[in-house]
Amino acid sequence: TGLIEKGRENLVLQSNQFDTTWANSASTETSGESGYDGSSDAWLLTATSTSNAYVHQSLSFNSVQTLSVYAKANTADFVELVTIGGGNPRSWFNLASGSVGTSYNCIDTKIEAVSGATGWYRCSITLNASITNYRIYVLDGDDSTAVTNGNSIYIQDAQLEQGLAATD
Repeated sequence: TGLIEKGRENLVLQSNQFDTTWANSASTETSGESGYDGSSDAWLLTATSTSNAYVHQSLSFNSVQTLSVYAKANTADFVELVTIGGGNPRSWFNLASGSVGTSYNCIDTKIEAVSGATGWYRCSITLNASITNYRIYVLDGDDSTAVTNGNSIYIQDAQLEQGLAATD
């Protein structure tokens, strides 16, 4: 059509290999779980403490960006997406009800049900900040870092993109 389109790229390394360039804090990650896309590519993110249970990746990025992950409740009902730097933009998502919880310093937050994948949601936050770390928490409730030791959620396909929207 003669129009120039901006290229999109996922800036997260090994975006679905949570045991490689990702590190964990008070959590374990188990691969081979049933995913939103019918694959066995999902991961079980399990708390090994009663607070601050997450996986994280160090990265450096500065501009408008959108972070996302596919997630599903298991014995825990909440996932939190957090960036470190520039006011620490973050948002909680209720995976039991499919709703956005509390958010801080975000331009936008979204939770979208995945068609044909019962209980799976794509959770995303859009922010404008200089970040150095991307975190995915497993939690028991909104606006808290508390979690019952042993509680878990499923996660798959983390993504960081420059811009205002998460693409495929």
